[in-house]
Amino acid sequence: MQEKVKNTGKVVKQELKEREVVETQINSVKSWVQETKEYLGNPTIEIDAQLEELQLLLTEATNHRQSIEKMAEEQKNKYLGLYSILPSELSLQLAEVALDLGTIHDQIQDKVREVEQSKAMSQEFSRQIQKIAKDLTTILSKLRAKTDNLQQAKIDQKVLGEELDGCNLKLMELDAAVQKFSEQNGQLGKPLAKKVGKLMELHQQTIRQAENRLSKLSQAASHLEEYTEMLEFILKWIEKAKVLVHGKIAWNSANQLREQYIFHQTMLEESEEIPSNLEAMIEKLQCLASIYSTEKMSQQVADLGRESEELRQTIKIRLQNLQDAAKDMKKFETELKNLQVALEQAQTTLTSPEVGRLSLKEQLLHRQHLLSEMESLKPKVHAVQICQSALRIPDDVVASLPLCHCALHLQAEASRLQHTAIQQCNIMQARGAVYIFLSLIIHRRIL
Repeated sequence: MQEKVKNTGKVVKQELKEREVVETQINSVKSWVQETKEYLGNPTIEIDAQLEELQLLLTEATNHRQSIEKMAEEQKNKYLGLYSILPSELSLQLAEVALDLGTIHDQIQDKVREVEQSKAMSQEFSRQIQKIAKDLTTILSKLRAKTDNLQQAKIDQKVLGEELDGCNLKLMELDAAVQKFSEQNGQLGKPLAKKVGKLMELHQQTIRQAENRLSKLSQAASHLEEYTEMLEFILKWIEKAKVLVHGKIAWNSANQLREQYIFHQTMLEESEEIPSNLEAMIEKLQCLASIYSTEKMSQQVADLGRESEELRQTIKIRLQNLQDAAKDMKKFETELKNLQVALEQAQTTLTSPEVGRLSLKEQLLHRQHLLSEMESLKPKVHAVQICQSALRIPDDVVASLPLCHCALHLQAEASRLQHTAIQQCNIMQARGAVYIFLSLIIHRRIL
């Protein structure tokens, strides 16, 4: 009997020990279930890591269920072997933990689906954000692009404005959706809200660029019109100036030179507006530069400035040459006129029929007086020669000038008249001597 009691005590002690092990395992699973519930209620890790963690929890939940089911089966078989039933307390604990595991397994699966759905929504929001950002960037790039056709640019501006309005509508809808999403998914919503904020900044930047471009396009037409007017003025002046400076100067007379001087002076006065026009054109290009392709135009302005200045300098040189030549030619013409008048007077006197009616003595005195007057032609001829040699006219032109031919003719005529006067004077002197000789002979015969 004592031995039986002793054996029974050992069995009870073993049973208590095994029961303690089972309860420890059950309590461990219960603790895991509680920790998992707390985690599901407040996850703190990033979404992808959270999904990995949930998958691990699902695996653990399955393992725990299998472990509890195995434990329940073992305990049931154990008590059947003892011709007994599973104690109600233990049976209740196993049933409760099995139920908890089933519940937590379902909750984990629900959480997985929720997280996956949230992730999918987050990815969709990100895709929409990227799409709107791409559209805005494209619009902004087009708004910053330069044009060489204002009419087409205005049409494009209207289209871009409509596209920008479409982006604004999408952005407003997206912002509202992200705010609602953030209320339920703070972890995923916060970075999305930040991206939407940056997207709104980009949208505002694009709006400002569109408004600025629209304003500049409205002003560009007047800038371009004024630029074109000044350009046409300069081009016309350059065209006329080229004709002028490449044309030959007519050196024939002081009047011709004076007329050409006046024309050159007029061209030079017209060009006084060109430097200020070029500066104004550069200012217009600066106003157009942000929206209009002005590289070729800027080069054109630089070329026009250089070409017009070269022409201006050439005209100034020709103007000075014309002024000098006109001054010299005027003096030359005056001296020629003086010589011509003197020669005409001498010619008239020399060939006057009145002289023939004078007595021989009077004719001789007249011819001697004329000869002395002929001496006064020499300074006039010399003055003509000096003026001709002082002409500031190209040497190859001087020889072909009609006035120079006239000067040579007058000089020759002066020489001829002087020679004729000397001959006539000599003849008159000879006649006078003969007359005196004959008079003496007649006088002697009378005596």
